[in-house]
Amino acid sequence: TTVSLSRLLLERHGGEVPHDRAALEALPGVGRKTANVVLNTVFGDPVMAVDTHIFRLSNRTGLAPGKDVLAVEKALMRRIPQEFLKDAHHWLILHGRYVCTARKPACGDCIVRDLCDYRDKTV
Repeated sequence: TTVSLSRLLLERHGGEVPHDRAALEALPGVGRKTANVVLNTVFGDPVMAVDTHIFRLSNRTGLAPGKDVLAVEKALMRRIPQEFLKDAHHWLILHGRYVCTARKPACGDCIVRDLCDYRDKTV
């Protein structure tokens, strides 16, 4: 897929990464999450890429519950103030990766514990 993606970037976009979700998603191996990462990180667009950490964290805490990643993405876009959207993706991923972990969440170390809806908080 890397060769195909590179070929299409050259053929369709003059070797430049497109600043357009549909064009990004049309590239091999690029889905909505990857397109959102590129749009946010490379171009500074206020979009939210939802990975497994953010999906779990959003549902567990009650921040932005949803049945699938698109529902969580939309809920986060409504909840997070515009001025924080550039960095929110990174903050949430790191929080989900290192504090609000899947198996043993470190609720005692969590700075937003008082705002969290997680019933089974750990000490």
